[in-house]
Amino acid sequence: MKLSRVLSCVLALVLVLGLMPAAMAEDLEPVTLEWYVAENPLPDNALVFDALNEYFKEKINATINIHFVAPSEYSEKVGTILTSGQELDIVNCNSGIGYVDYVKKDAFVPIEDMLTEYAPETYAMIPEGLWEAMKVDGHIYGIPAYKDSVKMYAVMINKTLVDEIGLEIPETVDNYQDMIPILREAFELRNTLHPEYVLEGEYVPMTRTFPDLDQWAPYETISNFAVVNVPGVEAFEGKGSGETVFNMYATQEYRDLCNTIAELVSEGVLHDNPWYWDPDRVYSDDPFAYLVGDIGNGYVYVRQHQYSNNWDTVMVPFKDNLATTNYLQATVNCVSATSKNPERAVMALELINTDPYVATTLRFGIEGTHWVQTDDENIIGFEGTKNADGSNHAHYYWYGANFGAMVYSKIPEGFPSNLIELIKNANENAISDTNLGFIFDPTPVENELAACSAVIDEYATGLKWGWIAADEVDARIDEFVAKLNEAGAEAVVAEAQAQLDAWRSVNK
Repeated sequence: MKLSRVLSCVLALVLVLGLMPAAMAEDLEPVTLEWYVAENPLPDNALVFDALNEYFKEKINATINIHFVAPSEYSEKVGTILTSGQELDIVNCNSGIGYVDYVKKDAFVPIEDMLTEYAPETYAMIPEGLWEAMKVDGHIYGIPAYKDSVKMYAVMINKTLVDEIGLEIPETVDNYQDMIPILREAFELRNTLHPEYVLEGEYVPMTRTFPDLDQWAPYETISNFAVVNVPGVEAFEGKGSGETVFNMYATQEYRDLCNTIAELVSEGVLHDNPWYWDPDRVYSDDPFAYLVGDIGNGYVYVRQHQYSNNWDTVMVPFKDNLATTNYLQATVNCVSATSKNPERAVMALELINTDPYVATTLRFGIEGTHWVQTDDENIIGFEGTKNADGSNHAHYYWYGANFGAMVYSKIPEGFPSNLIELIKNANENAISDTNLGFIFDPTPVENELAACSAVIDEYATGLKWGWIAADEVDARIDEFVAKLNEAGAEAVVAEAQAQLDAWRSVNK
């Protein structure tokens, strides 16, 4: 299934037709909508929503009572509200409130019919493949945030250090495996040129960032540790091309990753306590300390001083972007089953997703108070406004993915004017010949999944951070995989395979 339509043509058609909600504002009864979103509250939230609510009243005769909930509290607080039967209207689903999990709990209403009537621009804007990935038992229960909607990794490189030591870096990499010889070479060159980084009993590491398995060998998640290969990439040898489910921890690729991390820690290239060995972050601003600032996801552009004003950043992207159901469902806005005004909630989401004034105001606040227009109509600045102090914003949420689509919002200065086009291109060029739209039902193996999660918690952390000595890694992984199998990993893989086979027989 191809991920995208020709998006620019669709958007142009929508703008020409001037599609609007079926009912006009003056014909609607006034309502107040309750919206819960996983964002930290900021001082001017109320001021901004006073302005937004005047606009919502004019357009759909509704006001929105928005609840900004800190992400650290969101799962517990909003999960309790959803299961209590409390009346609310719009809910932001994310890693804390899983989209499919709460659909299965009957927390949301299906919206596919309302989308075409009350949110036609939103429906046209989002590519067909994304809507397929939102279906649960044939129904759409949420609107995904159209942003960097595919997994797109990039290694963030300290260009100042690269130039200092005369290191050559590639334009792209297949995956993080390609970075290992570069890290080792940079380590040797830096320490030779700057012996002050050879500390007593240890070295300054080359990065605080450790790769995850999907950055080492890309895969598509079916459920937890049950995964499949990406067609055309096949990073896991002998594991098929998207049709064969396997336990990612029981692979040679996982073993290779863990052994490599242990070796890098033993060599001093990595530090086994990366976030606490330099508590004052002295080396974070040092232009010649770290080679890798991060392994970023969702980037199509990186600012010159992304991590420090003392060194320049350049981006080395992974060659392939990947569209998967699991990733697409990470940020979704849904209409609560307890809403008394679901149609009006969908009208509000139409404005949130496709109205330039709403999209920009949600993220940056009020023009003249929180931001100012630059000479480029797409770019805004903050000098002389209440958002001028980057460490003390009054109302600022960039990218603002939890609000919804970002493609109609203005862009803060420091980013290219064509940022949105870059994101659209990345989405449209992603590998989408995956099992996009398949949703695993964990019910038959819930006990096994819970037992396996406990085993993963016991073993995976130490292996990821190089806490296991290099000569003990293989024995530790053998023990890990054996305990996973005792906990029911093979039953989980078998159930996932059966469900995937059934889905592919109809959809592939």
